[in-house]
Amino acid sequence: MLGLEPMRQDIEYISGVLDELEAVVQDASRVPMRKGRAVVDRADLLVMLDELRGSLPGELSEAEDIRRECAAVVAAAEEEARRIVEDAHERADAQVTDTELYRRSQRRAAETIDRAERYAREIEGGSEVYRDRVMGQLENWFEDSLVSVGESRQELTSSSPSLTKPKRPAEPRPAEEQDSEENRENGQGWRASSA
Repeated sequence: MLGLEPMRQDIEYISGVLDELEAVVQDASRVPMRKGRAVVDRADLLVMLDELRGSLPGELSEAEDIRRECAAVVAAAEEEARRIVEDAHERADAQVTDTELYRRSQRRAAETIDRAERYAREIEGGSEVYRDRVMGQLENWFEDSLVSVGESRQELTSSSPSLTKPKRPAEPRPAEEQDSEENRENGQGWRASSA
């Protein structure tokens, strides 16, 4: 209770100084052609501001110091909390690798990868066998077709008298034309395309 009385007196004094300031501004002579402007005695105004500043309770400056200290403490606490959380995350990550569950999951992952790689090798080997088998069947089919075409030609040649007439000698042709002509006669004028 005793601390409140001086504070009340300080507040009354401050209120009085503010009233005087207001009166000085109200009574100031106006500047012609400048609405809202007035001429105030600078010395009087500065004296009143000094009185006002001097009458402010010391608690106000102490409160400002305390506010600054509190802000610094809060910032330091937040920084410490962030560091503690980071440290906890690092420890948790380190401890996870030491758990049996982690080791088991690593083993299962390695086994799964190994199985997948073996399966891929089996599929690759199977596709090579299949490819070789299909290509072999195609080769046999073509060989059988060539034999059949040759036999058919032989039968046609032996059964048709006009085809057995002796041919008259032809003029010599370039070797390239002779090769392509012979290939056509032998049934080899076709080209296989790869699928």
